Amino acid sequence: MDAEERESGITFGEICHLIGKKIWMVLGIAAGVAVLAVILFALVLNPLGTSYSMSFELIYPTSTQQQYPDGTPFSYRNIISRTILEAAKRKDERLVNTDVVTMIEQDHVQISAKTEEDGSVVYTLTVHGKYFANEEMAQLFIRSVADATVDDIMSRASKLAYGISEESFNGNNFEARLDLLNELYTTLLSTFDRWISTYSSGYQVTLDGTARSLSDYRAGVYGIFVEGVRSVLAQECENSGYSLLYGDEEELAGMIPARVDQLKKEYALNEQIIAALREQLGPSTDGGGASAAYSLRAVTLAEKTEEGGNNIVIEQPDPTLEQRIAYYTERNAIIASQLGDAVTGGELNGTLTVEKAQEFAQKIDGYFTSLNAEAEVLKNVTTAIYRQNTFADFVSQTAESDGDTNIVLVGVAAFILVFLIASVIVCAVEYNRGRRIAGQADGACSEETQGSADNAQDGEQDDVQDGAQDVSDGQENPSPDQVKPE
Repeated sequence: MDAEERESGITFGEICHLIGKKIWMVLGIAAGVAVLAVILFALVLNPLGTSYSMSFELIYPTSTQQQYPDGTPFSYRNIISRTILEAAKRKDERLVNTDVVTMIEQDHVQISAKTEEDGSVVYTLTVHGKYFANEEMAQLFIRSVADATVDDIMSRASKLAYGISEESFNGNNFEARLDLLNELYTTLLSTFDRWISTYSSGYQVTLDGTARSLSDYRAGVYGIFVEGVRSVLAQECENSGYSLLYGDEEELAGMIPARVDQLKKEYALNEQIIAALREQLGPSTDGGGASAAYSLRAVTLAEKTEEGGNNIVIEQPDPTLEQRIAYYTERNAIIASQLGDAVTGGELNGTLTVEKAQEFAQKIDGYFTSLNAEAEVLKNVTTAIYRQNTFADFVSQTAESDGDTNIVLVGVAAFILVFLIASVIVCAVEYNRGRRIAGQADGACSEETQGSADNAQDGEQDDVQDGAQDVSDGQENPSPDQVKPE
């Protein structure tokens, strides 16, 4: 009967019984393989196929114009430049071994930019997971890259130079120096005005422990080189003969004599020209036309105007003899003012002396010093403004991962799968083992039964043989009872 049941299959109860006998072994195998699977995915497979990304905004004073502090265009590709990535590594000792060179070469770091409706720009930085031990390290690297970009912007702001170098200033003649001072003055005021329009006139900036408003800083510049000051200096420079002079005070001392000689020669030549022109003009009641003030330069040069997008050249007539005489006469009057009695061989007592030229140089040097000092103040104010208003604002505080596998699900799936496989194997082994044992038991029983039957048969045969022998013996040796008397 048992053999018939085994031939018909195994029941669910028997399966449970077989697994139950080896349950701890099955659970141990399943748990061990699950742990190995989790470790494999966590340390090898996930990092190889996972990427991490975080989005952030870069907030700084010129971010809406997409410009660096110096006005050069800001390119978001600079965020993943090797310079920035190397700087990001140095921000945390846990990142020092990050292979940013390979990361760049294999395009395993990417940046994208998206302009929002309000005009702000959101940058998304994505890095490959294989360069980092875990998600936390990837997040740290991305934050460090954003911080390194912020540092770069503030560093550029601190390097802004609004002032004029002394070498550049002294290397120009006095006319050009006045233009440089005017440009610097305009730049200082316009920059303060831009900061005021961006924040407010009352915005406080602290320098050397003292907080002042932007309007106060601007007031320190205003009035130093206003239009009235500029025009007076420009007129003095031209009339006194300083326009073409350059260099420091010592260089001026060696330059004045050569300039005086040039003006003496020009004066003498002009006198000859005036005499020749008067001779051509002939007798005149207006004294040779000297009273007709006229600029020869304005006559000989063509005047250009723009009308309707086309250049129209208006040719002026050649100057008259009277106009030419007036020009040279006016020019010689200026030279005489500059040289004094030196035009006739006397003492150099005009405006073009070494002492007066040096006094004029000292005067504009004073404006140079004052404006340069305010330029340094503006530089410090600008640096402070960038320091107070430059930062990375992250959209989310954690990184988003892509391409990774859930470790918990991997562990559970591995445990269940291995448990089922191990159960099947245990069932198969135990079932086959049970059948083998049962088969051996059945064989033993069959041999015992066969042996009993054989013994019985042998007994019967012995009995028969014994009976037959007895009969034979009886026939040969009859008993007394069987012998009949004759």
